Amino acid sequence: MTDEADYIDGKLQAVRRCRVCGITKPADQFYTGQGNTCKSCNNERTARVRAAEPLRYRATRSKWEKSNEGRAITRRKNRLKRRYNLSLEKIDEMLLAQKSRCLICETPLLSPSMLPRIQDESTGTRAVVDHDHNDGHVRGLLCSACNAGLGQFEDDIELLMKAIMYLETDLEKHSTGSEK
Repeated sequence: MTDEADYIDGKLQAVRRCRVCGITKPADQFYTGQGNTCKSCNNERTARVRAAEPLRYRATRSKWEKSNEGRAITRRKNRLKRRYNLSLEKIDEMLLAQKSRCLICETPLLSPSMLPRIQDESTGTRAVVDHDHNDGHVRGLLCSACNAGLGQFEDDIELLMKAIMYLETDLEKHSTGSEK
């Protein structure tokens, strides 16, 4: 479809009409090659598919990454820059300083510039950036399991301490045989 032109905020801009929401929007609100669906409608659809069919989504994503390796790495690089203001080179420096290990469980970590579904997964897992959700500062690189664990506890130290106490109490009960 060719873009039309219209005045938006007093400026002549290329516009397109979204086939899903029916709203006419500036052309930059549409992904290149995504037809006539605006970014917000496309993102909502992706989120629905991801939630409803996670295995199908993961398989589709993996297939895309394998056939578009260069674009996948560029996407990852752009996302790291946009979210955390980090380059792949800075991530690799952080990995080196951490001896390529998760800062919590010490699982071997791989650079995010590598595609985990293509490489041998027995060598490690791709590093993920752990950051403080309150102020956004980057704390370090973790494996996805440890990062998700912190996220589930909402980075709440008091809650994490209670979880530790719970596990220690259970361990004591179990090791002394006093469980009922």
